Amino acid sequence: MKKYLIILVCLILSLMVFGQKETKNLMVDIEEVEVTPPKFTGIENVAATLETDNSSLVSKYLNKNLIYPERAPQFHWEGTEIVQFTVTQEGELTNFKVINGVCREIDKEVIRVLKTTDGMWKPGYNNGVPTAMEQEVSVRFGLGDYKDGAIINHFVKEATNFFKKGSENLLVEHKPKKALKSYNKGVRYLPNDKALLLGRGMCHYELGDKESAKKDWNRIVTLGGINQLEIDNDLVGMKGYSEMTNILAQKQKKE
Repeated sequence: MKKYLIILVCLILSLMVFGQKETKNLMVDIEEVEVTPPKFTGIENVAATLETDNSSLVSKYLNKNLIYPERAPQFHWEGTEIVQFTVTQEGELTNFKVINGVCREIDKEVIRVLKTTDGMWKPGYNNGVPTAMEQEVSVRFGLGDYKDGAIINHFVKEATNFFKKGSENLLVEHKPKKALKSYNKGVRYLPNDKALLLGRGMCHYELGDKESAKKDWNRIVTLGGINQLEIDNDLVGMKGYSEMTNILAQKQKKE
């Protein structure tokens, strides 16, 4: 089934650098100290690849080793998988966590392959000292023969449609449970889309799941925050509006 698999990989350095008493904004860290993120070296020609783009190396490795679940076409399993992990001071991988999953089979498969890269990483450095750092790997799984960025356009189109349905269900029909289903499908395609996370968080809050709501809104903060002027005015009267804006204001307070 590998002919159905399209993989685009993106590496993200998390805001958290372990070994410090508190988490700081990454931009502040860069100004105050010299931070070097972990680097994937692969297993072939390590010395020659040390200066190569990390995303390219990881993408090649995952493309070679990932096995798309055989049931994927039948159940139309596609979307963006995000897995977070820690690269230790010794360059080993630990603390795997699924930030956004396409399905359980793909969750397990991506983590399985990432675990095989244990020992293929150079650790991150903080002022020249090896430091444990979090990384995220984002992998797009698409069904079909996509070329020249068509998979991205397909994902944006699907996510946009689900966002529109979710917003209509939430803001017009006042059906948060139904809206949540649409937002979940949209997030499956674009897990870092702030508008989708904003709406899904509000659905969670309306349904009494405050922890999931906070998780979505804190994710927005991690992704760089959002201009509160862009927040739909129709959300103002909803239950979680005040708590949502307080969470989103975290970024402004740090800056």
